[in-house]
Order: sequence, then C-alpha cells, then structure tokens
Amino acid sequence: MKRLIATAALATLVATPALAQSYQYNPDEGPYVGAGLGYSKLDNDTLDWLGSIGANTDDSDTGYKLFVGYQFNPNFAIEASYVDFGDFTASGAGGGDSAELKLGVDGFTAALVGKLPIQNGFSVFGKLGLIAWDGDLSLNANIDGESYRESGGEDGTDPYYGIGAEYEVERVIIRAEFERYDISESGEDFEIDLISASIGYRF
Repeated sequence: MKRLIATAALATLVATPALAQSYQYNPDEGPYVGAGLGYSKLDNDTLDWLGSIGANTDDSDTGYKLFVGYQFNPNFAIEASYVDFGDFTASGAGGGDSAELKLGVDGFTAALVGKLPIQNGFSVFGKLGLIAWDGDLSLNANIDGESYRESGGEDGTDPYYGIGAEYEVERVIIRAEFERYDISESGEDFEIDLISASIGYRF
C-alpha cells in the first residue's frame, strides 16, 4: 500500500506539466502543489505512563508536509502528500544512569477532499484518507557505566481525516487545517494531531 501511494503521488507530479499545457487555467479544476509547516502532538498511553512515573516527556514537535492534488470541480479533489511529524521523546536520569527514547514518524498519504466554496476565493474543506506510515524507535542509555544503543522500526497503513479553510488568489493557495492520524500498532494506539499552515500553487 505504501508503494502504491508513493507511486500515485509521483505519477501526479510527473503528469502536472503536461496537464498544465493541455488546457487553460480554470480556478474550479486542475492540478496543484504545496507545502505546509505546523505543530504536531502525540497522544499515546505508554508516553503518558512514562510521564506519570517521572520521566521527562516531549509529546510535540514541528511537523511539515508536501502535497500534490487534482481539483475535479468546485466541490471535489484528490490529494497525496508526504508528512513528517518530527520526533517525540521520553528521558530520565538518576544515580549516574540515564536513558532516552525517541520516536520518529513520517509517511505518505492519499485522501479524498470535499470542498464548500463560500465567496471571493474562500472555501472550507474536509478530507478523509489513509496514511502509509513508518515509525522509528531508538534507545540511548548509560547504565552502570555501560552504553546501550538500540533501534527498531515499524510500518503500517491507517486512516486519517482533516478539516480546514482555504483562500485562493492569483492561483496562490493559502490554507489552515487540522488533521488527525489514528495509527495503531500491535494493539497500541498512537493518535497524532497536526495543525498546519500551507501555501500552494494551482496550475
């Protein structure tokens, strides 16, 4: 599934120049690309438990995304993206010993987008899709004078959804949106929220 989503995103990017030359600009349809930057936050029971027993936890970071899409009409579009949520950490120290856990998550998404135009280039939208994610977990510890370095990774495909507002002027797209990614692995839930601002261009 992850390879399929990545291939679809790449095909859309490659096809964009040809599509742009094959028709005249229409604000209600056509391809677009963009990039966004925002605030990501993880909600996870294990991280919460580590915090409750005294570990220093950081469940938020700066996230970013790159996206490409195609608008079919004023109310419907499809969109693919790459999103990186940053790193989430937990650390502790005592008696000369120390340990730090770091979780990094990124992935490729594909979504259906429903839009409701308001007026003068302003619209609101909702999206529903899937994320093919990769998670990398690393442990760095010093215990009784010994250093330990361990790492591992997991991946999977899970749903996500979002809502937002968009303003378009002179082909430039300005967005503000909220997205929630419901990731599950081995019976444990990792709920990631991303609040972002994006800028894009419609061809």
